[in-house]
Amino acid sequence: MKHTLMIELPAKKQVPETSIYVEIYTQSGQLGQRDVLILMPGGPGNDHTVCDYGNHSFAESILPYVDVILFDPRGCGKSSKSAVEYCTMDHYIDDVEAIHQHFQLQSKQSILMGVSYGAIAALGYATRYPDSFKKLILVCGAASAEHIQEARQTLAKIGTPEQREMGEAILTGQFTLSNDTVAAYYETMGPLYSTTFKPGLPTPSISYNLELANFGFQTFLKNFDHRPHLSKVKAQTLIIAGEHDWITSKQQAEIIQRGVAGSQLIVYQDCSHMIWIDQWERFIGDIIQLIKR
Repeated sequence: MKHTLMIELPAKKQVPETSIYVEIYTQSGQLGQRDVLILMPGGPGNDHTVCDYGNHSFAESILPYVDVILFDPRGCGKSSKSAVEYCTMDHYIDDVEAIHQHFQLQSKQSILMGVSYGAIAALGYATRYPDSFKKLILVCGAASAEHIQEARQTLAKIGTPEQREMGEAILTGQFTLSNDTVAAYYETMGPLYSTTFKPGLPTPSISYNLELANFGFQTFLKNFDHRPHLSKVKAQTLIIAGEHDWITSKQQAEIIQRGVAGSQLIVYQDCSHMIWIDQWERFIGDIIQLIKR
């Protein structure tokens, strides 16, 4: 059972109030009768559909085991528009805590999952609010801004000239978007994100806030560093990485594993950044295993 709503996040810390679009998946119709998983999408700039489209619906796949909250981050998708200076990683983290409090979720029933940039922010959340969740799932995240320089080095080694040019535009926050460039982006960069990429497929229809993406790579993604705080993470943690991930390398996942006590790392040998595209059944199975523990 799925229902949607807009929730109001009040103004705080000189940040204006905003409305966040939320989708709730339950079996009973009432949230919280089972454990609840909140999914943080990536980007920065993506909405929840990046993890919930076609045959790859995270929510539908794990619904037999857990209630699910999907949402569009501040300024993204169906959430209210927002100036990008209020959409930094710090704001993202605080907004998720506000969502957690809004639904009055207990830590003993709460699971946090982040994908890509969402995993980077989820890791930051787990160091700032270590008592809010009992389990943490990080998919293709990074421990620090060093992953950007690593991505440049990877592009220099394996990228085509077109991929290096487009990748540099992304990593420096200089990317421009139009109908033509969206199609060119997926056709050019697709092989770097997915080892099973097939050229010529229709361009995915995913909402994207380009201004926020560029702002992120120009500012907060250039200087974050979770490494000094990894020991603060208390949640049972699963880290998932792709062997051939060009933008958040498996070395970043290894740093997280070493810093988070008792964490488990799974590296998918034949995958890049979009593991859920390359090995869907194994990917969702590993997540369900953690949920059921």
